[in-house]
Amino acid sequence: MNQWEVFVMDMAELAEGKDLELSIRTLNPGVHKYTYKHVKCQVSSNPEKLPDRLQVRMGRGQLSPARFSIKVIEEIQRMPAKYA
Repeated sequence: MNQWEVFVMDMAELAEGKDLELSIRTLNPGVHKYTYKHVKCQVSSNPEKLPDRLQVRMGRGQLSPARFSIKVIEEIQRMPAKYA
């Protein structure tokens, strides 16, 4: 189980039942902690529904008390492959 974090301006950005594109960062301990990824994913307000956990922070960094689960469908390349 991975732990992720996302920053949003409004909780409505985390619509359930849709494929979303979000920039998330890992909270897993180790060298890659706080590494960002741009992903296509699904989220749920039920923390047990999907395989990974998602922590939500508001625009100024306030931690939301609500807990979510997330399923990463695929990582989206932000830079064309020829430049990577």
